[in-house]
Amino acid sequence: MPLDRRQITEAALGLLDEAGLAELSTRRLAARLGVSSPTLYWHVKDKAQLLDLLAEAICEDAFDIDTTKPWRDQLEQGLHQFRALLLKHRDAATLLRERPPGPNRLAHIETTCRILQEAGFTPEDTAGIARLLTAHVLASAETPPKTGGLQGRLDDFPAVKALGPVFARATADDLFALGTEVILDGLAQRRK
Repeated sequence: MPLDRRQITEAALGLLDEAGLAELSTRRLAARLGVSSPTLYWHVKDKAQLLDLLAEAICEDAFDIDTTKPWRDQLEQGLHQFRALLLKHRDAATLLRERPPGPNRLAHIETTCRILQEAGFTPEDTAGIARLLTAHVLASAETPPKTGGLQGRLDDFPAVKALGPVFARATADDLFALGTEVILDGLAQRRK
């Protein structure tokens, strides 16, 4: 069976999930597909193009926004859907942060901008808010830094030390929900 871009993309997504972005290479992908690197290059000119294909594949699913709901609910729904897309694949947020948007990701940005414009935000606010919301979702979907082993170093930081149990309880989902709520509350105030 001849090799096509869809097979290449699916194999690359599998490799991304298994090995991570840092270990993804065209050589490893060719080996996974059982072809030589030159055969792969007939379909994908270089690693940059491969990464662009991966970014597009990750963003392939369109948002399913209930446009009958208020603007705030639409944005919240879109943010949760975008984050869910990113959490399906290892290092997806890092990949999207590093690659320029393609048509699928631009469709997501278009949806966000449309919601904001219909809500009455200025063009300047719409552009800035769309970038802020994207950054919020990308940051929430990246692997958080390790915080273990800090106990001995916290004596000079009593506020942080006192909040240690609270920090430890907060999950990535909790932090995303809190960040989303704070941002949307701020947008509602700005819109008044």
